Amino acid sequence: MNSMDQRKWEELEMDCLVEVFKWIGMESLLLCVPLVCKSWYKATLDPKCWQILVFPEIRCSEHFPGPMIKHFVHSYGLWWHDFPSMSFAKFVVSRSHRSATTLVLPGTCSSQALEYISDECPELKFLGLSLDLLYHNGPVLENLISKWKNLQVLSVGNCYMLNEIFAQIRLHCKKFVGVICCYSWIGYEEASAIASLPKIKYLSFRKAHCHLNNLLMILESCRELELLELRDCGGFDCDDEIRRLASHIQTFRCDRSNTSKEDDDYHYFAGEEQARLVYNNFLNM
Repeated sequence: MNSMDQRKWEELEMDCLVEVFKWIGMESLLLCVPLVCKSWYKATLDPKCWQILVFPEIRCSEHFPGPMIKHFVHSYGLWWHDFPSMSFAKFVVSRSHRSATTLVLPGTCSSQALEYISDECPELKFLGLSLDLLYHNGPVLENLISKWKNLQVLSVGNCYMLNEIFAQIRLHCKKFVGVICCYSWIGYEEASAIASLPKIKYLSFRKAHCHLNNLLMILESCRELELLELRDCGGFDCDDEIRRLASHIQTFRCDRSNTSKEDDDYHYFAGEEQARLVYNNFLNM
């Protein structure tokens, strides 16, 4: 094939471009792709490119944010502690035209931005919440659950206020089927909250810490599980009792889980990278 016969990326049909761009992430959609050419810019304006909204995480610690975050903040006139600002949240979420199905929020998201986002994402199916966001805005989030009638899966970086949030899910989210609690501590109260959702089908505790009795409580209550992810967990050994209770589960993963795991490994939610990991796991369920 000579060079004259080769198709160029910018000449791809709009539907093909949109199908690719909807998976590349918020930073590329805002800072890279629109600058390539006019057809790519036009494709990024399609609402289908904004159905998966994974906001980047900014952690104000001893480490400075990387180049991508600095570019975000500089480009949109934000302060570190104010990301995402109300204006930035509106700019991004409005592009979905109320069609967003996936939302992963950073710990720095303000209560005002949360209120706006909840109103503009009525079709939400997957919600990812970081440790810091739950800690600082748990009561606000509790009151917003009723707006997400189609919510199916909740991913949390910490189990703070899980009882209160699940109480709202039981009332308002009749399609709810999955819980992801990676890098979390699953105590008695948290296990009781999960056990209060006996109809769930997907449960992931990867790299979490859960004592045996708490895990058994969940398995005895949630009899409709189709996927159970317990890989790299601490607090229990995957013994015969667990395997017996999980024998009916179609997909059961319990590799490298044992009581010798260090507790300190189970309290950190790794921001956007971890959010993408658990979301990809959900897609493969």
